[in-house]
Amino acid sequence: MGESMSDARRTLKVNEKKILKLLVENKDYSFREIAKLVNLNEVSVRRLHNKLKQESVFYNVNIPNFPTLGYKIMMIQRIYITSPYLIETKKIIKNILEEWGNCVDCHETYDGKIIARSVWRNAEEFKDAHADFYKKFGTAWLQREHIDMVPLDNAGKLVRINQIAL
Repeated sequence: MGESMSDARRTLKVNEKKILKLLVENKDYSFREIAKLVNLNEVSVRRLHNKLKQESVFYNVNIPNFPTLGYKIMMIQRIYITSPYLIETKKIIKNILEEWGNCVDCHETYDGKIIARSVWRNAEEFKDAHADFYKKFGTAWLQREHIDMVPLDNAGKLVRINQIAL
């Protein structure tokens, strides 16, 4: 019984771990700075960096600076679907994504909830769009909903990873 691709794990060597940890700590480190911190030459650091990236050990993510674009809040919704409508979860997600172009993420969880994250200029804008959505699509499918409002003054901190255990 061989290992399936999803079970395969990549074991990092000591220097690879050090480099990855530094990249997570500060994405703006140069190869020269990393080389000094891990006691390797710059060419070796560049080679290991490229190897790790090629093997998909890490990847780069670009996240819009929402406050610069005029958005002041992020709404995080946990939407619970009633049992008879669980088979329509993908359709509900599609409706959310089509109605709200400012929805940055919307997905189904393993237990049948929908998690939606959207950015708004103010709470009133969300309140109006939220009401319009339920007027258009009804609420028979909705069991309950939890909504959290997150101010976007420090947008960079929303997805910042401060530490990594390797």
